[in-house]
Amino acid sequence: MATWDQIWQSGAPDLWSIPDRTVLELASRWKAGGTVRRVLDLGCGAGRHLLPLAAEGFLMTGIDHAPSAIAECRSRLDQHGLKAELHCAEMTEIPYADCVFDAVIAFNSIYHGPAAQLRRIAELLHAKLRPGGAGFITLPSRENRMYGKGEPVGPHTFVNPGMFAGLFPNDGERGIPHYFASEADVCSFFSGFHVLSLTQHELHLASVKGPDHAVHWLRVPKAFFWNLEVIRK
Repeated sequence: MATWDQIWQSGAPDLWSIPDRTVLELASRWKAGGTVRRVLDLGCGAGRHLLPLAAEGFLMTGIDHAPSAIAECRSRLDQHGLKAELHCAEMTEIPYADCVFDAVIAFNSIYHGPAAQLRRIAELLHAKLRPGGAGFITLPSRENRMYGKGEPVGPHTFVNPGMFAGLFPNDGERGIPHYFASEADVCSFFSGFHVLSLTQHELHLASVKGPDHAVHWLRVPKAFFWNLEVIRK
């Protein structure tokens, strides 16, 4: 059973290093709109989204509870001559005053626990965002192929036998709890926000292949996730 620190110590694979296209498109809109400057990446990992947004001029803050992820992210920032504030902390501990962030990204990060924890994180994001602040959050759906598999540790919460076993070192997220949300759950957790978009997608993961290091996107069949775009009330 792997911990997050062990997963990151084994090296961040390509599919956790290349930024998701939806996040980049959203960041482009944020930049064009001119109202988003300070962005929180909650569960930043090795910086797959933090680095490209920092390169675009956003003032980035990254939080992750795995020391090895924060160390890798800091190393990558240094390699690219970029700056960001990084904190090794739990997602329920955002060490900033309220209303300081213009936007938050929580990409495949905040659902590793029971519903009560996810609700607490949603409330915390509401507190740390300024009124009118933007958010992009992803959560596994109950249509996801891993729903109901593994050891149940709470309602709709399972310690899965590896969300993407075979794609990651240490069988990926084997032993890590996952909460699977319904549409009603998502709306309830984020009731303090205006929902701009809530859509369900099959996850696509990136792989780098060939001498030209071309990026190929791999569809993970039936790995359904909610993509949620919100504005803080």
